[in-house]
Amino acid sequence: MNYPKIYWNLCRLNLQNNKGYDLFSLALAKQWLESGKISVSPNISDELLHLFHDQKESLQVRALAGLCLRCSISHPVLQACQSVANLFSASRNFTHHDLLPFVLNDDGKDLILTDEQGKQFNLSKNDDLTLRSFYLFTIIILHSYQSQRTTKFSLKNWAFLKTKQNKEIQKFLSEFGFKNLTDWALLNRANKTQVEQLSSSDQILLEVFHQVYRRDRRLQPNQRTKCPTPSLIQLEEMGEKLADKGIETKDTKQILFSLNRLAKQLRQYDIWQSRESLEHYDSNSGDYQLRRDLPHDSLDEEHVEQDEMTQLLHEYLAIALNNSITSVVKNRQQELAKSKRYREFADKFLAGLRLYYVEAQSLKEIAPQLEMGNWDKARRILNPGNLLSQVRSQTIEQLLEKLLKLAQSKGVIDKSPTSDYLSSLSVQLETFVDTEILTQAAAEIRSGKNRSFDSPYAQKLKQYLAHN
Repeated sequence: MNYPKIYWNLCRLNLQNNKGYDLFSLALAKQWLESGKISVSPNISDELLHLFHDQKESLQVRALAGLCLRCSISHPVLQACQSVANLFSASRNFTHHDLLPFVLNDDGKDLILTDEQGKQFNLSKNDDLTLRSFYLFTIIILHSYQSQRTTKFSLKNWAFLKTKQNKEIQKFLSEFGFKNLTDWALLNRANKTQVEQLSSSDQILLEVFHQVYRRDRRLQPNQRTKCPTPSLIQLEEMGEKLADKGIETKDTKQILFSLNRLAKQLRQYDIWQSRESLEHYDSNSGDYQLRRDLPHDSLDEEHVEQDEMTQLLHEYLAIALNNSITSVVKNRQQELAKSKRYREFADKFLAGLRLYYVEAQSLKEIAPQLEMGNWDKARRILNPGNLLSQVRSQTIEQLLEKLLKLAQSKGVIDKSPTSDYLSSLSVQLETFVDTEILTQAAAEIRSGKNRSFDSPYAQKLKQYLAHN
C-alpha cells in the first residue's frame, strides 16, 4: 500500500547541510506501515494517534505508531521555524538554522512512549522501559495534543502552533528585541505611528489609558516586572475620563474588553507592519508580489492551510477585505440607482452608513434624517447585515483564489486541485474570516443601545467612508 512519505521520512537536524536538515528515511517505520496494521486513508493520523495512546495495544505497536507520528510532526516543526525566521529575521543576523536545534531534536533512533504526566521512556526490544533524561520535542507535542483534544486543531497545525510557542525559540527571539509582551505592555508603549492607525474613538481610549496606567506605572518602584492587568480603580478612573471627553461612560468590564481588543489590534500592527513584509507592492503589475529574497521552499501547502494568524494570510485578508468592502458598497449603490422604488436613496446610501457606523445611530434615528420614512424602510435600504454577509462571501472568495494561485505557483497543487482540497481549504478560510471579521461585526449589528463599532470590519468600512 502507498502510505504518505511524511509518516516514515523524518526531518532530522543537520547544520552541515545548507538547508539545516536532512530528510531521513526510517525503514522501521515504513516496514511497520506496510505490514497493514492501519489503512491508507485521510484519517491515518487519527488512527496512529489512537494506537499510540491505546493502553490495550502492545508496547511495540504503540511505540511504532508514535514513530510514524514523530516523522509527520517533524515537517510542520521545520516549517514553523522557517516561518518565524522569515517573519523576524529580515534585518537581523539569524536564520531558521539558529532555531532548528531548539525543536528539531528527534533522530528517530529510539522507540519512545510517554505516560499521563508526559514523562518519556525508551522502549527496548524486550519491552523494557527506561526513563529518558533528554526529552524529544515531537513527543512533547504528541502528549500536549492528547491532553488538549478539545481543540479543533489538526495534529499538523497543533505542531506548527506549539513550535512557534516554544519557550526556547521565544527566548532566542527576545534577545533580538522581539519580546512576548503582555496586552498592557503593548498598550503602555504604543507610539505615535501606531496611534495614527487607530480610529478617533480608539485614540481617545488609548489616550485615557496612558493618562491613568502610564502615570501609575511610572510610580512603581520596579518597572522591570510584567505590566499587570489594570485594577478596578484604574478602570473606574478611565471611565470617568472617557465621560469627560464626551464618550458615554462604560462599565469596567466593557472598558477592559475594549482595551483587550485594542491591544490585539496593536499586536497585529506590531507583528505585521513593523517587520519586513513577505510581499511588496509592484507598481508595474498593480498587485502584491512575494519578496524575491525569501527562501522559496518555506511557503508550501503547510503555510497555505494554516488557520492560525500567519503573516501572509493576514496580509491577504487585509487586501481582500478592503477590496470586498469597496466592491460591495459600490454594487449596492448601483442596485439602488437601478431600483424604481429606492432610486432616490442611492445618493444617501453612504450618508446612511456613516450615521450607522461612525455616529452609531440606530436605523430608527437615521430614517427621518434621510427621509426614509420609517425603521423598516431604512433597514431595507441600508441592510447592514446583508452588507456584512456579502463582504464576507467576497473576502473568502478572494482569499481562496489568492491562496490557490500561490499554491500552484509553488508547485504544491496541480492547476486543477481536487474537490476535497478545495472543500478543506474553504472551510478553514471561512473559520478564519469569521473569527477575524464576522463574529464581532455581527455582534455589533445585533447589539442595542450604546453600541460601538470597533471590529476590524467596522474600522475598514469607516476608513472607506471617510474617503468617499
